[in-house]
Amino acid sequence: MTLAFYYDKLQSLRPDKSSGRAKPHKVCMMFAVMDLIEQGHVYNNRIYYDDTLKKRFSWHFMRLKQGNDVESPFLPFFHLKSSGFWHLHVSTEYRAAFDSIKSATDTNMRQLVNYAYLDDGLYDYLKNPSTAPILRNAITANLDSLEDQFGRWAKSIGKSDKTIKNYVGALKNSIPNWLNDAGLANQSLLSIGSYIEYEKIVSKTYEVREFVEKDKRGNGMYSAAIRSYRSFLSDLTQADVQQDIDEIILNKDIPDTQKAVMVNTRVGQGRFREDLINHWKGCAVTKYQNYSFLIASHIKPWSKSDNEERLDPFNGLLLLANIDKAFDLGFISFDDKGGIMISDHLEEHRTLGIHADMNISLAKQHQDYLAYHREEHFKQ
Repeated sequence: MTLAFYYDKLQSLRPDKSSGRAKPHKVCMMFAVMDLIEQGHVYNNRIYYDDTLKKRFSWHFMRLKQGNDVESPFLPFFHLKSSGFWHLHVSTEYRAAFDSIKSATDTNMRQLVNYAYLDDGLYDYLKNPSTAPILRNAITANLDSLEDQFGRWAKSIGKSDKTIKNYVGALKNSIPNWLNDAGLANQSLLSIGSYIEYEKIVSKTYEVREFVEKDKRGNGMYSAAIRSYRSFLSDLTQADVQQDIDEIILNKDIPDTQKAVMVNTRVGQGRFREDLINHWKGCAVTKYQNYSFLIASHIKPWSKSDNEERLDPFNGLLLLANIDKAFDLGFISFDDKGGIMISDHLEEHRTLGIHADMNISLAKQHQDYLAYHREEHFKQ
């Protein structure tokens, strides 16, 4: 089958919409599988229902869940078989019990299914660094509209309703109109789900005189909207992570054994995460200890760190998702005594559960990394 065939298939996963919106379970399962193929955990086209798969599913689920969505990886593991490209391998001795399943559970997926596997053609496309990002973008089409997703994402990082409304208007109407008048593009930027395509289009905006003039008069609001949607797409498609992984794999100076460690570190798994769990014993800020909800985050960003710093556990914080996102975007940092610093640019930070009396316990080895974060990444 062609790439276009699987692109259409992945755009049509038929997520559960019984609550009036698309639930993210199938999307999260496919994202998890793609991540594990890249890491080499899924090989020979065998997808085992194990803790590694469930942890990666959980990581994506925490990003995309809404309202009362319940984390249940066994449901997409079972129901993706209706897609036509996802298959479940069941031993003959368990076939009758499997065929009698009325509802999937964690137990019957572990006990009755040996592994899942994909169409060979799709598996090959997902292994290919050139075609995998295209299919990752197709998967996002199963969620709610990009406009709705962007609004929720912006809200999750503390943007006010007024700011979100302004950004949506700029991305949906004003900037596309200026691009159209200049003969450069004629589509809403909120309709673009590809990080690469978005970059190609928005790079042209800075050549448009009307945009430059209106952005200056608006105190940079239009360029802020462009940056915000770029960050959203990067977060949604994990574009930055994929680029970093590709650089690791192609770097001939890094031994193969170290490459595996670094790839796992980049996606928040492996030894780096375990080291952070051992050090922090829970969220570094709140002390919350359900590790399924915690993200291993670098203090000095991965892109600015050398290979030794990327693996150094003192260059890491273990954080709940909302705090991690604020830290990653530079809306919060910590002073040399561990006290939280909240940027004036973070609107409605209390809505995110972020308060001025928060703090972390620092070792002296954290200090240089946090100094870098404050000086280079924190939004003054």
